[in-house]
Amino acid sequence: MIGLEIHIDIAPGKRQEFLQTVESLLAEIPVAGSTCADRAVFERHGAPNRFLWHENWEDRAALEAHLASDGFHTLLGALRVLGDAHDVRIVSQDSRQDLGERRASSTG
Repeated sequence: MIGLEIHIDIAPGKRQEFLQTVESLLAEIPVAGSTCADRAVFERHGAPNRFLWHENWEDRAALEAHLASDGFHTLLGALRVLGDAHDVRIVSQDSRQDLGERRASSTG
């Protein structure tokens, strides 16, 4: 599993437009032949207009196909118009450790 994370700051007054855009983008079917396990948008608590776009893909090939797709370029274009997309990163399972593993190793 491999993930994509984009931190987004939405311009004042663009919140409703952003939420409508996100709703339509999340409803779109990912690139044909690729497997998107999960896609969601989260708003930062206590920080209106700060969001995290998160996707999980079955493998790197599926993610790379997505990054080259028109749908992904549409997302980036919308984010440029509505605010600022920053801290775009690819996150692999290897770069994250399960909290259960961390607790077990610290009490061990």
